[in-house]
Amino acid sequence: MARLGDSFVTWIADYADESLAVEVIDAEHVSITGSHATGQLNYYSFADMPEIVEMSVTEDQTSESLFFLHFELEDLSRAQELYREMESVILNCGERTTTRVLLCCTTGMTTTLFASKLQEAADTLSLDYTFEAMALADAKAAEEHFDAVMLAPQVGFERREVKRAFPDCVVFEIPAKVFGAYDAAGALRMLMGLLGDDALATPDPTDLRLAREMKNDQVVLLISVIRKPKFTLISWRVYDRFTLVASGKVHKCHVNVNDLVDVLATLPYKNIEISDIDAVGIALPGAVDYGNVRFVTNVDEVVNVEKVLGERFGVRVFVDNNANAAAVGCYVTTDKYDSVVLHTQQTGYLVGGEGTVANGHLLRGRRGMAGELGSLDRRLFLQGGLHLPELGDNADPTFEDAEIRSEIVWEASRMLPILATTLIANICVTAPDAIYVAYDLIDDMDALRRELEKTLDPSTIPDLIHIDDYHERIFVGEMALVLQRLNTTVA
Repeated sequence: MARLGDSFVTWIADYADESLAVEVIDAEHVSITGSHATGQLNYYSFADMPEIVEMSVTEDQTSESLFFLHFELEDLSRAQELYREMESVILNCGERTTTRVLLCCTTGMTTTLFASKLQEAADTLSLDYTFEAMALADAKAAEEHFDAVMLAPQVGFERREVKRAFPDCVVFEIPAKVFGAYDAAGALRMLMGLLGDDALATPDPTDLRLAREMKNDQVVLLISVIRKPKFTLISWRVYDRFTLVASGKVHKCHVNVNDLVDVLATLPYKNIEISDIDAVGIALPGAVDYGNVRFVTNVDEVVNVEKVLGERFGVRVFVDNNANAAAVGCYVTTDKYDSVVLHTQQTGYLVGGEGTVANGHLLRGRRGMAGELGSLDRRLFLQGGLHLPELGDNADPTFEDAEIRSEIVWEASRMLPILATTLIANICVTAPDAIYVAYDLIDDMDALRRELEKTLDPSTIPDLIHIDDYHERIFVGEMALVLQRLNTTVA
């Protein structure tokens, strides 16, 4: 083990929580044992480069992988930061419990069949979920523990009362389109996203048809960063021309530029040499201003990611907003539309983000702020005619009441006019041919169209398309943006 590795292990032994047992197995392996999970540190040496450290956590009872990442051991403080994340996973791992999900309707009869379909789908995916159906009145009186409560559309208006009965649960309404079609896959996908379990699935290589001409004789590394309510997911893929040759992911609480450095630094661990890569494309949340990114971990610091990674690894690096990349992904996978908008939104948030391609050109805007809806003054939604009785007619419409805001963002009927409001501005300014909506809570595009028709002439409303492959659209679009910058034809 190198000297820095020795220092790191010594620090772990001194720092580790007293409930954990640290054992140096040999010069390249360290074990950290908790009451319900075991961590492993493995060291790998490569010629002419620092050691690579691999961290993993496995649950003892099920052998399930709970945590995995690898990084270049070059900065002791950075290694210590990552160890703390790993240790928190070990300490927070309790005995395995089944995720209990309750489905409610008026009598419990209509949700019984849906529960059985959900159970079948979960069993197929080897998810440790159990689904139970119950009448709403019985559910509110029940004194049982559940991890999530799913409400049929006809009782969705009771969400507030159910939330009071189950304050520690995820409580949400099943979209009418999903429930009416008994779409177990759609409901399960939404549930997994809200519980944070969708990060466990390995993304499949993109199979979206590239309708626009894209010529590629390059080796490209693509990195996608998606921020979710409980975690941030970094996924990466290496394509040789259009063939996927390697992929990986990291599940983290927060992301900064060092996490992106780690992805590139540890590629040799996957038998990928930086010298073989022609370009790197990164799609992440927030405004991207000529490579400058303001990370949520330190909003006072702006980092030029393109410069930092380019100088460190000697490779061309391009950075884009992930909604912009997804919009390009929607554009290049069909010949039908010349102008498209991609609206993406996580359930549980008041507003989302948008990417716009107008007549084949991506609109980035001043300082990369185009589509950054989070910067809108939330008063606009109330002053625009969205009446909320809970606030009162004379209340200051600032949305500072967190409880009321938390109710709004989980109810499709109340988020529908807010979504329409955000879309109307883009429709009036850019007049797109189509709007793609990546938003699990609202997937009924007919209902969205009716809401838009309250303000717009029906002839001005574009095609509305709901998608559930936002992640894939990011990779396709970022590939197109990278190739465009490399002077590869994108017709």
